[in-house]
Amino acid sequence: MELSSQKSHKLPLALALLALILLGAGSLYLTWHNLRQMHQTVFEHMLLSARSIARGLDIQLVEGARRMRQPGMHNRRMPDELLPDARELFREMVAQGDLLYIALYGPDHKPMLVVEQDGDNNPAYVPPSGLFNMITKMRESSTPVMIKGKAALLYGTVGQPILQRLYGHKRRGFMPPQERETYLLLGLSAEKHLRQFNQYRRAALLQTGYIFLAGLVLWLLAVAYFQRREEGKKLTRLERFQANLLDNMPDGLLTISTQGAILSANGSAHKLLQSPADEVLVGKNWNDFSYESLQNFKRGNVVWEHVLLGGKNLELIFLPYFESRKEQRNMIIIRDRTDIAGLEEDLYEARRLASIGSLAAGVAHEIRNPLSSLRGFAQLFADKFQDEQPYGTYATTMLTEADRLNRVVTDLLYLSKPHELNPESLDLYKLCESMQTLMGFDLEHKGTELQNELNAERVYADPDGIRQVLLNLLVNSLDAVPSENGKISIIAEETEHGVWISVCDNGPGMPEDIRKHALEPFFTDKPKGTGLGLAIVNTIMRGHNGRVTISEPDTSGPLDGTCVKLFFPKPRNEGSE
Repeated sequence: MELSSQKSHKLPLALALLALILLGAGSLYLTWHNLRQMHQTVFEHMLLSARSIARGLDIQLVEGARRMRQPGMHNRRMPDELLPDARELFREMVAQGDLLYIALYGPDHKPMLVVEQDGDNNPAYVPPSGLFNMITKMRESSTPVMIKGKAALLYGTVGQPILQRLYGHKRRGFMPPQERETYLLLGLSAEKHLRQFNQYRRAALLQTGYIFLAGLVLWLLAVAYFQRREEGKKLTRLERFQANLLDNMPDGLLTISTQGAILSANGSAHKLLQSPADEVLVGKNWNDFSYESLQNFKRGNVVWEHVLLGGKNLELIFLPYFESRKEQRNMIIIRDRTDIAGLEEDLYEARRLASIGSLAAGVAHEIRNPLSSLRGFAQLFADKFQDEQPYGTYATTMLTEADRLNRVVTDLLYLSKPHELNPESLDLYKLCESMQTLMGFDLEHKGTELQNELNAERVYADPDGIRQVLLNLLVNSLDAVPSENGKISIIAEETEHGVWISVCDNGPGMPEDIRKHALEPFFTDKPKGTGLGLAIVNTIMRGHNGRVTISEPDTSGPLDGTCVKLFFPKPRNEGSE
């Protein structure tokens, strides 16, 4: 069963996805910004350390030379041991591990003193050529470099002018300022700082990835939640739809166990099985219901059975199904075929009447022509032998029987080809008055009273058709009532869908075996009856889309004989069924 989604969840999911994208982008930007600031902080920290080391080293070189000066000596006379002592100082500082490279360059950009980690005075590392120009312009310069495969910060600054005199130039006298400039270069190891920075960067990326992954998981959970909620709503709607469908479907539905216990039943099952409204079917046993089986057949695992239960023609369909692999159940679908059976019976009856009518029409046409001649001669003999007995009686009998035969032929022709009906709204009071006038002599002759109980004013019927129906019924009732104190009543009741007209009498009533076949053509229990009166009534009522019912005798009422009920439906524009 497919159900349409009443509300789409694409918008919330799209907003959640957009929020996830914004969260990821924001996290990446913040991580990049923090890493950039951290990198800048590391660089500034290393630069500050290099400056401190360079200043301290510059001061130590000058102060060391002053301490080694002999008392009474002039500044221009320095011992030759200054250069080895400075080299030893550089080596001690490099040996501590923070510095990879220390060099003192002269104004000609040539090294005066160089010490490298794991190196000597012939270093493999050569500073960039433009570094000295930058130092000269800005008094210091720094740049990241690789020294013997290790990351380092190369820092250069201008040394004190006296360093040129103390450690490099042996000439005495005045020297120009540009010849007294020295350059102190430091290669500060960045391995430890980069290792810490990499750890921080790894932690930041992991944190960002965790946040993004958490957001992704939340988004997936939201998607799963919306889908689950939508499926839950669909399941609820489907269950409600199926419950309403099962409760309101015209067919009854039962599920029973293999032992016959009823496990579930819908409302139509209660109605079709004629179970009281306050009685529960669940828990009863299906085998306790007694019904008359009319027909059954099996196709595969499905069993069809036509039964009579409580006056209803029911169709039972037995379908096996499995609630689980080991638990078998049976489903019973109950369909009311009462109306369909009635239609089938009507169809059969119409076909039978059509066959009889076709035969009767041919016979009637063949009989009517010679019958007219015979009646003419009978009328002639009746007039001629009127005073001569018994010939006059014979002629009168011939004339009467010819008229009766003519009526039979007329009824046969009507039965074979009914007249087209033109229903209209008729006044019931005027209709009953015309019946009283038409039957007045016969009623008075037999001492029978005709009563009218009209609770409806009008009826929708064909004028000639309803008169023919009432006339046939009144004639039958008049034949059935006793010779004295006979009573016939025409009763009219209006319902939502049409008008019921009943013709009842106080005759002996109609037995059950006769009542079953009373509407069949040529069936009669009268010695001189043709069996066409009620058949014509039934044919006319079918033409009105109505029906005829013959009720059982009511011994408790004043009219305890036969009661024939006629139903005339309302026109379609008035909402008839």
